[in-house]
Amino acid sequence: MNLPNKLTILRTLMIPVFLFFLLTDCAGDYSKWIAVVVFILASLTDFLDGHIARKYNLVTNLGKFLDPLADKLLTCTGFIILLQQNAINQATMAVANALPLPAAMKGTSSLLEWWMVIIILAREFMVTGIRLLAAGQGKVIAANKFGKVKTTLQFITILFLLAGGAVTLNGDGVNELQLWFVIVGKVLLVATLAITIFSG
Repeated sequence: MNLPNKLTILRTLMIPVFLFFLLTDCAGDYSKWIAVVVFILASLTDFLDGHIARKYNLVTNLGKFLDPLADKLLTCTGFIILLQQNAINQATMAVANALPLPAAMKGTSSLLEWWMVIIILAREFMVTGIRLLAAGQGKVIAANKFGKVKTTLQFITILFLLAGGAVTLNGDGVNELQLWFVIVGKVLLVATLAITIFSG
């Protein structure tokens, strides 16, 4: 197995590490930031394995199959866990501000909606299904340039929401951050949904 494929497998193995720090407080207030750093490192392996494979002519059919699969595992995990974190944040906001849950859901924590995640997951499962059908006929479908843009934008969106969630939960001055966070978050999510559907 060559280096690019090892990096791809490493990206997959970093997912449980990312989840561990995001869902536990083993490092106190730093846990969520460690999770953000792990996600950044995992995302960087996506660009690194592709660069090495192309530069040193190490592109293989196994890599063409594993690379987009590892990307999907990482991004889908990111969106699902963000949705779960949103539910926790909404309940926390409702209790802290003595608001009913529907009123609390109007804050920054409701940027990522369940239907957005369903669209993203549906697209990824359909594309993966097509790849599996093609593989059964001896053909390997690699990600095209639109798929690469989609993955990059998904990484950026997840990182932005993860970092914003860490600040919202642990930092001060949330009111000052809220307006620009909502605007940028909405732009990123709309762009992500658009390229996710188009690239599919």
